[in-house]
Amino acid sequence: MRLRRIAIVLPIVLVAFAFSACGGDDGSGTSDGGTQDPAALEGESWVLTQMLTAGGQTEIVQTGVNAQFDGTTISGNSGCNSYHASYEASGSDISFGPIAATKKICPEDEQSTEDRYLQLLAKIGSYEVSGRSMSMNDTDGTPVLQFMQG
Repeated sequence: MRLRRIAIVLPIVLVAFAFSACGGDDGSGTSDGGTQDPAALEGESWVLTQMLTAGGQTEIVQTGVNAQFDGTTISGNSGCNSYHASYEASGSDISFGPIAATKKICPEDEQSTEDRYLQLLAKIGSYEVSGRSMSMNDTDGTPVLQFMQG
């Protein structure tokens, strides 16, 4: 009976151990305790995939909004126009300086996406990189912008 119990329990324990061993460093930009490494933002093009609408709903973004970070400046395309701003990041905290953008006339849907994106970007207080995705949160901690590496 005891041998039978071991034969049943042992595979379960081995599978559980194998899964826990798979949780190593994934290069996600986080270290122990969930602290973010601002360098994880750099060297990649981040493509906006989702953002929070003014009504609090998640919207899938299909307009080419993107962001690149170089250590001191964020720049990219905000839907129709180019933009840039200075930023400071420490751990998971991030803040942006005044955002400058070109002022081309844009189709209504692109302009609407651009206006909302730049409005949300100005209110970001923290971020989290996990693998190939990044979430940016407002100063209350609510995720408002979701990016994927491009």
